[in-house]
Amino acid sequence: MIWSDELTSYDLSVVQPGHPMRGERCKMGSDAVAEIEGVDILPPRYAFKEELAFFHKMDYIEAVERGEAGDVDTPIAKALFDPARLSVGATLRAVEAVLKDGYKIAVNICGGWHHAFEDRARGFCVFNDVAIGARYAQKLGAKRIFIIDWDEHHGDGTQRAFYEDDDVFTLSIHQHPATQYPYVSGYEDENHATNLNIPIIPGRSETEIIREVIPTLSLKIRPFKPDLIIVQMGVDGHKEDPMSSIDLGDRFYEEISKVVARCAKNLGVGVVLLGGGGFNFPKTAELWKMIVKTFMEKM
Repeated sequence: MIWSDELTSYDLSVVQPGHPMRGERCKMGSDAVAEIEGVDILPPRYAFKEELAFFHKMDYIEAVERGEAGDVDTPIAKALFDPARLSVGATLRAVEAVLKDGYKIAVNICGGWHHAFEDRARGFCVFNDVAIGARYAQKLGAKRIFIIDWDEHHGDGTQRAFYEDDDVFTLSIHQHPATQYPYVSGYEDENHATNLNIPIIPGRSETEIIREVIPTLSLKIRPFKPDLIIVQMGVDGHKEDPMSSIDLGDRFYEEISKVVARCAKNLGVGVVLLGGGGFNFPKTAELWKMIVKTFMEKM
């Protein structure tokens, strides 16, 4: 796991009191994952501006540095620039751990910022470490990347980054965007050869959802033959989370983790796990721990 307590400074409540994206959620998650036997703790590093520019426009990066960017959901001040690029750097370090250091799995709890576009912050996300991490992996020699996003919300920034790139497969499982942020993307009519949205309509049972999702994952991952799998493991779709309107329980996250881990093992590729959403803080930490432990056991 990539962790330092400095990562708790990625905290939007410092700029906007009461904001749900607070550093304590990642601290709880990292403490929970650290309890798993065999977990190594590696320090993060700061991402350079040039690395942020793997996806973002330099004008936007410099606007964040000046504290001039942001929106009503994602307030930004000068003091947030370094925490945001440390969070991205933790993802880059996780990619290095898998592709250079020989780890099968690497985790950045303070990551998964899938809403950020190339030129603006969105949905609590300043810099899109998912997209930047995938581009960095390609620079390290992993040509084909499979990104799986099971956050409550559609991974719209990540889809946007790779929509025309057949070397990166983006698969997002999320609450139907007609009923949940970001509202304008994540629909099935956006699907094509290397982009798949699986929107979940509120009211469906967890068993129905599992029966749809699990076979689809194997059918998409194995033929694509990725060199690396990146997972945005947001758990705000859990029925106990205040963001959720879908009835997902622990079983969903355990089953989906098992199938992705088995695919990775069969293909002989590593996995980078990135935190994502989750706002019932104690439950979020518990679920992240279970997901990471499942990957470790199955790979």
